[in-house]
Order: sequence, then C-alpha cells, then structure tokens
Amino acid sequence: MPLSNPELWAAALAVLLPPVIAVVNQPRWSSAVKGLFMLLVAGADGLGTAYFNDSFHGRTIVSCILLAVVIIGATYHTLWRPSGIAPGIERATSTGGAPVEAPRAV
Repeated sequence: MPLSNPELWAAALAVLLPPVIAVVNQPRWSSAVKGLFMLLVAGADGLGTAYFNDSFHGRTIVSCILLAVVIIGATYHTLWRPSGIAPGIERATSTGGAPVEAPRAV
C-alpha cells in the first residue's frame, strides 16, 4: 500500500525532528521523560501534516502519528545519537544541573 502525501510529509519532517527535540531535552531528564516528549512531538507532527494537507480524518491522522513515532525513534537511534549530534545539542542547550543517573543494584 503506497503512502499518502500527508504520510510522506510526516515521514520527511520526522527525519529532521530529533535535533529539534534535542534542543528542548535536557541531559538530566530521565529517559521516560525524553520518550514522552518525543511522543508529544510525533503527535504534533502527525496532526499538523494531516491538517495542512486537508486530510484531517481518522486513518490519516493515526497513520501520520504512528509513522512519525517510528521514524523519529529509528533516525535518533541510527543516525542522530551515534553521530553525537543530538547528545551534543542536548549538552549545548542544557540549563545546568547534574544529569540524573539510573539507580544501581546493590
């Protein structure tokens, strides 16, 4: 099944969103908070692309959001994080404070 025009726009935008997300993310935030913020951005990506392509109805909205979630996650873990770009942006735009460390087993 070929992708619709809104889905293609959502996918193209999703590839470019991880550095934008990194501007807001802080190194001291837990991975759960960072993941929740990514889901909110993916939701905005899907809703926005469906709306601006005059396809604001159920199937298109859901497919755009899900596509954005998958592509943002995949490009972050395969391109933006390994290259050091996203973590560098997070460090450069950090408001200070020590990063939260995961609890260690005793």
